[in-house]
Amino acid sequence: MTKKTFITGALILMAAGLVTRVIGFVYRIYLSNLIGAEGMGVYQLIVPLYTLIILTLTSGVSIAVSKMVAEELAKGNAVNIKRISKVGLLAVFVTSIFVSIVLYFNIDFIVSILLKDSRTYFSVWILLPCIPFIAAASAYKGYFYGIQEVTPTAVSQIVEQLVKIAVVLIFASQFLKAGLEYACALATLGMALGEMSNLFVLALYYRHKKYPHTMIKNNKGRTRKRELVKSILNCAVPISFNRFIISIMQAIEVILIPRRLLAGGLNYIQCMEEYGKLAGMAMPLIFFPALVTTSLATTLVPAISESMSLKNYSRVNFRISKSIQITMVVGFVFMALFACYPGKISNLVYPGQNVGSTMFLLSFTCIFIYLQQILTGIMNGLGKQGFLLTNSIIGSVIRILCVYYLIPVYGIPAYVFGIIISYFIFCILNFIIITKNTGMVIDLRKWVVLPAGVTVVLVLSSKYIYSFFNFMKLSAAWQTLFAVCAYIAIAVFLMALVGAIDWREILQLFGIKIKKGEILRKNKD
Repeated sequence: MTKKTFITGALILMAAGLVTRVIGFVYRIYLSNLIGAEGMGVYQLIVPLYTLIILTLTSGVSIAVSKMVAEELAKGNAVNIKRISKVGLLAVFVTSIFVSIVLYFNIDFIVSILLKDSRTYFSVWILLPCIPFIAAASAYKGYFYGIQEVTPTAVSQIVEQLVKIAVVLIFASQFLKAGLEYACALATLGMALGEMSNLFVLALYYRHKKYPHTMIKNNKGRTRKRELVKSILNCAVPISFNRFIISIMQAIEVILIPRRLLAGGLNYIQCMEEYGKLAGMAMPLIFFPALVTTSLATTLVPAISESMSLKNYSRVNFRISKSIQITMVVGFVFMALFACYPGKISNLVYPGQNVGSTMFLLSFTCIFIYLQQILTGIMNGLGKQGFLLTNSIIGSVIRILCVYYLIPVYGIPAYVFGIIISYFIFCILNFIIITKNTGMVIDLRKWVVLPAGVTVVLVLSSKYIYSFFNFMKLSAAWQTLFAVCAYIAIAVFLMALVGAIDWREILQLFGIKIKKGEILRKNKD
């Protein structure tokens, strides 16, 4: 594996993420218009349960398989690579069947006690039998991430989105007539079938695609399956336990939000509408640029594991440092974008839903949300799951306390405040551990000072960027699109101009080493 494959893999995932998120936004716009803010609130009650079950089952296996495959590939032990993924697949599938059976016999408790909304019953009932098939995809993903071949995952993500939106479009009218709970159940069915199609695509690639390591027939470095199972469990169980605890905390957090809004004086319908705007509409917009950080975080885990196994610490530090730099630039740019055009962007995506004020508040979380994603990937790559769990719990406790005590008094702004404070502390604690274990130097100038300076310029000029397109006499939607594109183009230019983005270092990430003098000479030519 080379630097080129690391960053190229991230770029492929970003491109696929862009396509899937665009499709996802089309789907979410249609769904929000179909079932309204209240319906989105009910649907979002299922998401914490889905996250808790699926991510707990899959995150550990996916990361464990990708780390082990990357290490074995670096050592030249090709014979173990597919065997690792097969062991991981069997382990996660059997575990998922057991979990589905346990949950099936406790479905009334989940709906009545945990979710406290009977309208979620059919959604939960549909989700449970799909769990083993959804979870099985994680072993295949881990294999492809480990060999730094992300194209199958990229294709499967696009297919997943297309299947999900097709299911809802085809059956929407029939389910909607039956009531809101059936419409939400349809959304859950679409989500489950989309995930299962993801598995189908990955399985096809796994079975039929040939790679150099699959052509090697010798048994050099062959490890017994018993040892592979032990290694996978040693890596996967702590990660899955971390994910389980974090998901439990997140589930408590999001389930509490509508209840504490209710305690603050809103009626139930108003609570679900506010929650729907927050979690179902504004949050996806805020998370859209995170396709950059999630792609980097995904490819960082095997990349760091490979470099650590070869004791190439300079490469580890380079990859970590530049990934954080890119993340900070993305965070500052989109924080300013969402803060400057909240109403215009939200009305473009969700016309008439009045999501602008919520998105303005959430815009200030961008830097912290994106940074915690990349730091989580780095910590997993370094094998620091224990510290990651502790830091994540500290952050979750802070958010839950803000939800419980502050939301009844201050409403949604209190939750946004909790996100900022909790992720800030989470990032500081992770930085301490990363620098202690890698010797990485924190570059405040490139990470904070330069991006922040450009952000000030962008905020001051945002009004003029938007009004510049008045002469074209466009509709509000098209003017917003032109303004957003111009804003991002100006932001990238200014970041490169001041040195927050160094094109020479970006080329180095691709494995292309060009001296500054050579770049200047090529530009002149």
